[in-house]
Amino acid sequence: MQIKNEILYHIHRSGPHSSIWNVGSRINWVRKNKNIFNSFFDTHHFMTDNTNGNGSKYLLAAIECFRKQPIEFKQAQINNYLEMAYNVIKEQCMFIRETIFEEVRNSYFPHLPSRKTCIWVFEKEAVEYWWKSLDAQQNLIFELQLTGSKHRADQKHLANDTLDHDTLRSLAFQYWTGAEGNKSIEEEILFEGVIDVKRSFNNVDEFKKAI
Repeated sequence: MQIKNEILYHIHRSGPHSSIWNVGSRINWVRKNKNIFNSFFDTHHFMTDNTNGNGSKYLLAAIECFRKQPIEFKQAQINNYLEMAYNVIKEQCMFIRETIFEEVRNSYFPHLPSRKTCIWVFEKEAVEYWWKSLDAQQNLIFELQLTGSKHRADQKHLANDTLDHDTLRSLAFQYWTGAEGNKSIEEEILFEGVIDVKRSFNNVDEFKKAI
């Protein structure tokens, strides 16, 4: 959907783009750079924490080393290895999902904002939900005037597990088709275009007093 001068809100996390996020700024956010959420995968090595001193930086090598250890070592360290495996598998599943969702968008919905390069915004009624969901205590809330392309979608289609790729493609089609409107506060809104930064707020209480 194309919008012009629509007021929406954004929770900003500190990162490489922080220098341009200032009240009064105009930001041309049109598919140039990956957002923080997706650029994470370009540089993160999914290494283990290597607290067990086995010298293995990556998960499969660490598990292979673990399998060869005496039973006493396995019993003592199993919880550590399960925690490492869970964290790495979760991130890799997310990467696969994002790759497939972008594949489907490129092929069938190229006019919609990309999850790789968009920013996420929300309506004022959803501020408390997103502040809590993102655990955003150290971040800022910005009021934005937006002109460009937005897409409203249901989060329920963002499965993050070891699903087969065809199931993920089916979920992607449902995601890019658009939100059903059953839980509007919890819906995602993706945006790409021109951003005019109008106001900033340090927390939800400050936001609610001003809006």
